[in-house]
Amino acid sequence: MDGHSFSVRGLDCEFTGSEPVAVEVLSARTMLVPKELFDAERARALLAANGMPLRGAERVVWSDTQAETVAVIAVHPEAIRQTEERLGARVRFTTPLLHVPIAACATVWLYYTGLLLYIKVYKGALQLAEVIEAPAEADILFALERLGQEFAADDYELCVAGERDRPLYKLLRKRFPKIRCE
Repeated sequence: MDGHSFSVRGLDCEFTGSEPVAVEVLSARTMLVPKELFDAERARALLAANGMPLRGAERVVWSDTQAETVAVIAVHPEAIRQTEERLGARVRFTTPLLHVPIAACATVWLYYTGLLLYIKVYKGALQLAEVIEAPAEADILFALERLGQEFAADDYELCVAGERDRPLYKLLRKRFPKIRCE
């Protein structure tokens, strides 16, 4: 489900049983919050404080509140309606930003899907987590140049993942000495 442009894919599948169904929301309007700081009544304010106030009729959804980290996401209401209409109370929202890569050393993790680039930086613990719109190679390169101003590329292994990991790997392999696909 794309929360930004609001296409809902995958709802035509058969969902039998009563088990929860994970619905992955792809949206640049996503942030992570430590479980201890998350409050559903303040989710809207959290997004606004992070520079992502709700637009128009957008609604806020969040991931599992029992996990160590909770994703807070702004989503178009029609996408939520279609999802809940099909799945009811079984819906469990998630996002690629919740993925925890295998990181034995300092790692920059990039997940590229659609027009979105998910970025996570680890050095002992999570240092940065963000999603940016990146419709062109220049956007990716600009984001990584900006990232390099905060985190020295030579100190990090770059891990690329997602439906477009191979082109991303080819684009970045000359710029990063330590790079791998997940």
